[in-house]
Amino acid sequence: MTESLTVRRRDRVLAAMARRGLDALVLGRADNICYASGMQGLWTAGTRPFGAGCVVIAETRRTHVLSTWDAGLPETMTRADLYPLTWNPQIMARHLAAIDGFAESTLIGVDEVSPSFERAAKRIAPLSDIATADDLMAEVRRVKFDEEIECIDAACKVAWAGADAALEAPRNPAGAAIAAMARAGTTVPSSAPTILRAGDKTIIDLGVLLNGYEGGLGGTFIDGRRRAPPPLVDACRGGAGHTDLADAADGPWLVRGLGLGFEHPVLDPDHGHREVLKAGMVLSVSDGHHRDVIAVTDGPPRILSTRPATHPDSHAPAR
Repeated sequence: MTESLTVRRRDRVLAAMARRGLDALVLGRADNICYASGMQGLWTAGTRPFGAGCVVIAETRRTHVLSTWDAGLPETMTRADLYPLTWNPQIMARHLAAIDGFAESTLIGVDEVSPSFERAAKRIAPLSDIATADDLMAEVRRVKFDEEIECIDAACKVAWAGADAALEAPRNPAGAAIAAMARAGTTVPSSAPTILRAGDKTIIDLGVLLNGYEGGLGGTFIDGRRRAPPPLVDACRGGAGHTDLADAADGPWLVRGLGLGFEHPVLDPDHGHREVLKAGMVLSVSDGHHRDVIAVTDGPPRILSTRPATHPDSHAPAR
């Protein structure tokens, strides 16, 4: 991920803040923090209650992150833009009050919130109101920059390394897949690997995060080759709506946004009836056991989860 992408994502966030009239934006979700700041936290399992993990100030156009280390610190930030971890709400309040422009804020957006943060915000910025901004972040992340699409494409190639290793492993295919993906560039899963064997068929679904971006694939493999994509994949074009996708689906289906993990839009038989796909979206398209990652265009979708061209089966009819 380049510095220019970090700047473009931050500027997109600041533009959305300006449209909403937000003076400050406080983010607690790890994916939103990564998008706004360019910094990635350590991958850990467990719950994440809300904390002020990132603060974006409209007036100064600066981003501040809760972090005890500066690994991966983008050039748009300095060590002075970091504030340390603490479990003490009074100390946290002092850290926030020290951020230039926060105390003067009149409208603060949050992607999540807790009662203690609302009370602290009123003490630090007495003229402020709190506004929900989870939809703001969902909207700015909905359509991808070209470089983001290339990051997702690279993650899909890592997932394919895992799928090929699983197909060749007579024992413990999941372990072989994880080891192969680690060698290819990441040890961070986006979901638990699914590898099921039944006779001459192998069902695989793998997802990984590479530089924060998700890639993956799923399908039924026979003799090492994946079955051709269902009509639902081709139906995911700019301008398509829920009815278009439902008519193209063959089995249980889900079409969801994909980027820094699970994103909007979300369409399935019960959700997304008013959604319309736009060029530039990246989607995980599932129909039965088949799953492809695609970039939406105004014509046929660009399938990012196509088997890499270096594989001997990459040009076979079944992918």
